Amino acid sequence: MSLRLVMPHLIHEYARHNGHADLLREGIDGAVGV
Repeated sequence: MSLRLVMPHLIHEYARHNGHADLLREGIDGAVGV
C-alpha cells in the first residue's frame, strides 16, 4: 500500500468525522461554524 493511495482515504474519513462532530455540536448548542 502506497501512502499516496492511502492519504486521500484518510483525509476523507477525517473530514467526514469532523462533519459529524459539527452536526452534533450544532444540535447541542445551536451554534453554526463557531
